[in-house]
Amino acid sequence: MSRDRQRQQHSESEPRTDPSPPPTTTRQKLDNQQQDTSPTSLWDNLSQQWLTRRALREFDRRTVLLAVPVPPDRTGNEDTHSAQLKRFARYGGPSLEDLRAYLGPRTAPPQNRTMVSHQSSSGKRAKSGSEPDVPSKRKKTPVQNLRQQVLTENMAISERELNTASNTASQIQKTSAYDKNFEQHLIDHGVYPDGYDGGRDPANWEEISNRLAQPRLSLSSSSLSREEFRIFQQKNRLALNKGMVMSTVFPTLAGSAPIPNAQDLPFTNLKALTDGTITKAQPDFYDGARPAELSIHIREELGGYIVPATNTAAPCLANFFAEGKGTIGALDTAYRKALYEGALGARGVHQLRSYIGPKTLLDNNAYTITSTYSGGLLSIYCVHPALSDDSQRIDYLMTHVTGWALTGDPDQFRRGVAALRNARDWAKERREELIAAANSKAQNPNRAGSGSATEGSLSPSSNEPTLPDPAISTDELALHTAN
Repeated sequence: MSRDRQRQQHSESEPRTDPSPPPTTTRQKLDNQQQDTSPTSLWDNLSQQWLTRRALREFDRRTVLLAVPVPPDRTGNEDTHSAQLKRFARYGGPSLEDLRAYLGPRTAPPQNRTMVSHQSSSGKRAKSGSEPDVPSKRKKTPVQNLRQQVLTENMAISERELNTASNTASQIQKTSAYDKNFEQHLIDHGVYPDGYDGGRDPANWEEISNRLAQPRLSLSSSSLSREEFRIFQQKNRLALNKGMVMSTVFPTLAGSAPIPNAQDLPFTNLKALTDGTITKAQPDFYDGARPAELSIHIREELGGYIVPATNTAAPCLANFFAEGKGTIGALDTAYRKALYEGALGARGVHQLRSYIGPKTLLDNNAYTITSTYSGGLLSIYCVHPALSDDSQRIDYLMTHVTGWALTGDPDQFRRGVAALRNARDWAKERREELIAAANSKAQNPNRAGSGSATEGSLSPSSNEPTLPDPAISTDELALHTAN
């Protein structure tokens, strides 16, 4: 009784610390919160918040994180309590007799102790294949077996939970940046998806639609057999994720036209489209111009709008974008990425046209194409700038141009692929026109109104581009079949 009372006195006098880590669920929540790098201002400034995974993680960050106890700062206290801990340990530590199912301290069987002492005194060791070096295990009681089984099952469950949480967190990190709240953020800053603005179509929408509907010699019935269409269907069926779509399916759609392009390149050099709280754009595919084609003075002056990356060899002045998703991907994510990237491209074109001259800047025409592809469905959009209703900023409006189900039949496949390739050619022609005009402006040292014009001093006008002969195709297959 005196030893138990002494143990109780020591346990009451010593500070109790809990060195065990937080529960698995709490650690999982903290890991997910650390993965979400969105600043707090992104959520505070949304006009409407949607219930998404990222929103729930932000809620946990603001509530659960505060509830997790923070361990006290023990810096410098180790020497103070060291003597007390050693003295407490010499008396046996805390008493465990009141714990349910406690079996008492484990001691070696008498025969094992005798065998060990005998071996140590004689200095002999057991040979391989005879008696083992370790003591023989004693038979466990039913309570011990049950306890061991419970511990084993708990360890297996914890390991499965950690693996599942890790896989789920990595999957959320890839897709949650472009959720419903991301779209709401773009809307709050004047970047509108298709149909949101009430149908303010660009003035050249009909011209773009007619150009995209033109047939191509490389995709005629004589050039594209039904067997080749079957092969495309098989590739599309096997493309389960974005990487497989962009590596096996999209090259068939894009063709082999000699247009500078890049894939999966982060746009780290562009200025923020909104307030800087959303992630940098990273298109799955985009077309642009070779940097050497544009004057170095223009690239230096407008680099934050038309030079997407710090890599000087990457195509600049991007105005064609493509986003792909596999059969297990989310099409709405690709749509929001296409909206975001199309607005960045339209802003770059707007800045370059402002450099050329402000008289025809806001002509209500589109010069940027963005597209999505998922599960055989191809959608093509155009994005154009327009003055906001209060004339205080430039809005960017997304408008649907055409769409095709490419896996339906060979005729739909030909017409859909022709529309995508025509869109690439059309965007390339607009880039070349703008670059030629901008370089001419840069070579004239006496040009008036150098630099980007402000949006408030612009007067809208019309500037319809001249479309080339639709029968002319620029891809290699068309040139080969045209003879």
